[in-house]
Amino acid sequence: MKPNTQTRLVGVIGWPIEHSLSPAMQNAALREMGLNWLYLAFAVEPERVGEALAGVRGLGLVGLNVTIPHKSAVIEHLDETDEAVQALGVANTIVRREDGTLAGHNTDGPGFLRSLAEHGHSVAGRAVTVIGAGGSARSVAWACAREGASRIAVVNR
Repeated sequence: MKPNTQTRLVGVIGWPIEHSLSPAMQNAALREMGLNWLYLAFAVEPERVGEALAGVRGLGLVGLNVTIPHKSAVIEHLDETDEAVQALGVANTIVRREDGTLAGHNTDGPGFLRSLAEHGHSVAGRAVTVIGAGGSARSVAWACAREGASRIAVVNR
């Protein structure tokens, strides 16, 4: 579908962002779903995060994914954040609500648990090993702890 005046915009912000595969992946999914949406990568310099989020409000973007180095910096510009963002201090998803407010979410841990649940698994009462120690791993470990994992080991190189 060709972009038009009805096209809804979503995207990812980061610095640098040229390497991101998200636009190709997300636009393929949006086309498959038959949505008149367009996913763009926005190169946002660290000192311009506030301006970028004002643009989300002003231009009516549906929302954004957030990548390095902005996951912490966006928080002060959000109207509300979920429990994961409050606990971890990083947001990877921003949703612009109908009233123009921006809500920040950290979806890595909850997404991991949802994927397990869809395949009939739970971490409750189980030992979990998280491979890696970056931001996503931290979110997964936090979500596993909240879900009642009996033990969590984090391994990293």
